[in-house]
Amino acid sequence: MRRSSGIVLLPAWVMLLLLPATSSAQTAEIAGVVRDSSGAVLPGVTVEASSPALIERTRVVYTDSQGQYRVIALSPGEYKVTFTLPGFNTAVRERIVLNAAFTATVDGSLSVGSVEETVTVSGQTSLVDIQATTQRRALTSEILNELPTGRSFQNLAILVPGVQMPLLYQDVGGSDGNRWQTLKVHGSRDDQMPLLLNGMPFNNMNNSGGGYNHTLAINTGTVQEMTVMTSGSTAESRTSGVVSNTVAKDGGNRFTYYFYADFTNSSLQSDNLSDELIAQGLNAGTRVKRIAEVNPTMGGPILKDRLWFYGGYRYLTSQKYLAGSFLNKFPNSPQYCARTAGCTYLGVLVPDSRDLAQQDFSGDSFHHSYTTNLTWQISQKNKVNLFYHLGDRHLDGDSSINASPEAANFLFSKPDYLTQAQWTNPLTSRVLLEGGFTFFNELWWQGQRDRPAGVVLGYGPDSTIPKLEQSIPIAYGANLTNIRAFNHQFNMRLAANYVTGSHAIKVGMQDMWGTRNFSYDTNQAQRWIFLNGSPVSITQYARPLIDRQKLKAALGLYAQDRWTIRNVTLNLGLRFDYHNAYVPAQDIEAIPFVGPKSYDALTDSPSWKDLSPRLGAAWDTRGNGRTVARFNYGHYVASESVATATANNPVNTRINNASRRWTDTNGNLLPDCDLGNSALNGECGALSAPLGQLNIVTRWDPDVLNGWNVRPNDNEFLLGLQQQVTERLTLDAQWTYHRFGNFFATQYRATPPQGYDSYCVTAPTDARLPNGGGNQLCGFVDVKPTYFGLTPDNFVTSASKFGDVKDVYSGIDLSATTRFAQGGVASGGISAGRERTDFCGVIGQAQIGSNTDTTAGKVFLDNVVGNNINLTGPTAAGYPSSLYCSVTPPYQPDWKALVTYPLPLGLSVSATWQNRAGPQKLASYVVSGPQTTLGRALSLGTATAPLIAPGTEYADRMNQVDVRIAKSLKFATTGRVQATMSVFNLFNANSTLVWNTTYGSSWLTPSLILQGRLVKFGARFDF
Repeated sequence: MRRSSGIVLLPAWVMLLLLPATSSAQTAEIAGVVRDSSGAVLPGVTVEASSPALIERTRVVYTDSQGQYRVIALSPGEYKVTFTLPGFNTAVRERIVLNAAFTATVDGSLSVGSVEETVTVSGQTSLVDIQATTQRRALTSEILNELPTGRSFQNLAILVPGVQMPLLYQDVGGSDGNRWQTLKVHGSRDDQMPLLLNGMPFNNMNNSGGGYNHTLAINTGTVQEMTVMTSGSTAESRTSGVVSNTVAKDGGNRFTYYFYADFTNSSLQSDNLSDELIAQGLNAGTRVKRIAEVNPTMGGPILKDRLWFYGGYRYLTSQKYLAGSFLNKFPNSPQYCARTAGCTYLGVLVPDSRDLAQQDFSGDSFHHSYTTNLTWQISQKNKVNLFYHLGDRHLDGDSSINASPEAANFLFSKPDYLTQAQWTNPLTSRVLLEGGFTFFNELWWQGQRDRPAGVVLGYGPDSTIPKLEQSIPIAYGANLTNIRAFNHQFNMRLAANYVTGSHAIKVGMQDMWGTRNFSYDTNQAQRWIFLNGSPVSITQYARPLIDRQKLKAALGLYAQDRWTIRNVTLNLGLRFDYHNAYVPAQDIEAIPFVGPKSYDALTDSPSWKDLSPRLGAAWDTRGNGRTVARFNYGHYVASESVATATANNPVNTRINNASRRWTDTNGNLLPDCDLGNSALNGECGALSAPLGQLNIVTRWDPDVLNGWNVRPNDNEFLLGLQQQVTERLTLDAQWTYHRFGNFFATQYRATPPQGYDSYCVTAPTDARLPNGGGNQLCGFVDVKPTYFGLTPDNFVTSASKFGDVKDVYSGIDLSATTRFAQGGVASGGISAGRERTDFCGVIGQAQIGSNTDTTAGKVFLDNVVGNNINLTGPTAAGYPSSLYCSVTPPYQPDWKALVTYPLPLGLSVSATWQNRAGPQKLASYVVSGPQTTLGRALSLGTATAPLIAPGTEYADRMNQVDVRIAKSLKFATTGRVQATMSVFNLFNANSTLVWNTTYGSSWLTPSLILQGRLVKFGARFDF
């Protein structure tokens, strides 16, 4: 596509952002029917699709007996389609704009005449995909450049109604940089979000395999487009929900150059800290420290029509000052106070620990990305793409009102690199072969602030011990966990396509394998716990802990057929998944509190096999391509790499932390006891369990580790209707029903239900609590003293063995898109849904969930309060309370809109709007024995009682409006220079995004608010 056509085509690009698209291929398609002047179908017509985007220049197919044709596996770009048949004139359709998530319907009409006669039609690409049952959004490079957003696919995808990002990552002007923002839609889990690059996964091996947890960040300037699939995935995808795919730019037969830069800092941001927020305890809001980006790229021919290149470099720094977080004036003090007037602890006034003149900051000090993409036409039939990406970064981790800066960490990542090779071969006009291979290497450290990368902290008396003040709560002194990670991941794919016109059949295979290597450290292998400045307990850790797992196979075999019968297109698919991971043999050296250990290899952890059908239909109800009804059913499995193997690794299933009560009898705030002695001694009670116990304390039921269809899964149903009302207005509606299944549950066999005493807690009197508080909450349990300190015997099995578990999302999406006569576009919509959960049938028999570090097999965690599972210790403090085991939240509307509009004199304006629910209002009440009806001390000294039911109360809604004004100057025939000024959070809103939910002096104090109005200047050059 010519660069100079960008402004003209922008409305079409943006319109395609909010339209459903093709359900099977990762690449674009053109399809249609060819008829003669009487309306009869014409078989045998030669259909030629040509574009500068194709290194082979043209792709040729023929209409079948139904007059239908289909051209698949096309690169995004602008196309021309030519129809020829002996005895008829030649028809040409021009200016067909394709993206990687759209099947353009281009019908042909031929009349009897000389072959020299050519009828050329030039018009806009159809905005309705009459064959799709999938909701998929195309986020093109033009949209990346034109709309006022941060330059990441997450910040664009969040503009789609229904797509949600945790409020923690709500972005203002790119202030979150390249953080791991996660996305979910229609109840999907945000750690089940596969990330694809050119159609192949680049997630690391860190447990879920969803792709959200990675350090590689895309070089935005080398992106042709990003597609985000939100529902109705075909058999090519194992997982439902948000599936994102980044398509890299190819070179071309002419050289092109691109340069992007932007800049802002704290002097360009308004203060939105109100008196009300100050009264709530927030002393400073989150604000930008500095954001700067430089992104030059270029591409062109090495050999014309044979070898192209495209590549570039991206530098990004993005740092922000953090709301409510200030440097600690006394980082080595055993106590922490967060009150301006000081805190009276144990009868002594302790001064405010915060240095209110020095607000802490976090973010990327630097992030470098280098990218090269080669497109090689080896022969007439064989094309190869070679892609390489290298990155390194230095990220200062977040502190907050819940983590003092010295307890935060930094991440240093170098090198991260990805190598990819892909091959395509249009063997005949009906057969296309394709394949690919990817290798992704990841190496990073996460450690103490201000420490050199990779330096492991010592265990001597000068090593600061991490601490926790429960009343706020806040972590301080030192970060709890230092991590070193080395992961490598391999994946491959092969597929064969057979296309007749009426049928588009695709069969293929995918496989992934790799290694996860982690090591965890904690200063002096312990953490001290305080409550209102008083010592309460000590947690001791079996660290350093070295943790290694291997993924043997994540194999997927699939078959997908798209079959068009008159005005109905059926999308029929079946997928087989085989997943196998294991733990190699391990020899563990002696560490503090634990002697040397050896563990045998653990195989088939798990060994899962699943069949997943996909059934969909799209009905062009009037046969004119303006009204499409769609239905889709899909069965999906949870995304996974080595989460289950990690959970079953003997290093992890042994007792890796245990607690003991700490009674500071002499008041020196130091534990005067021998921590190496697990028995009662000095000021320390007996250790709750034998730390580093060799025996496996958590075992998994073989019935959920091996077999058919035992993997956590979900079923998705959707009904949709899309209507093109006028040439400039399109409406879309969809109802979605999402049901999750195959939940896990954990039995505590060493401490059965009769091993716990039940008790009640009286809520404090507070007008902010439901009905003013003062009510009694019951159903809590605490392990009996006779069971305390026993070696645990935990058993993970299917929750269905204990009772019925429900987790169901239902909701509706409504959107509208209109284009203005002057060339602008406006799109917007609402998504209203809710997710109901009920696991009351499991209460009293087992704990819902498992010890995996993933959401798979667990109910929707936003609905879970006071029932969080924790198997890293010897046992749970008790079976969960039945108070909130059934939750039905209200329907929460999610409003989104965008607009672009060209003005005279090369000016243009664009804007985006988001309006979404604020955070839940919860109250976790930390209590000790005397505050309960238990009649004795609690087993761990304290417990937490939730005072507010989840899904009942929320903060005010978040409202954000961003605008951009741009001025463009053209030169030569294809060059353009553009200057931009963007204003983010135009109305300087200060919505609360995250607040303190621990009931106490800091309860409901915001720890994160929407950043104030921010002005950013940018420049862009295209040639």
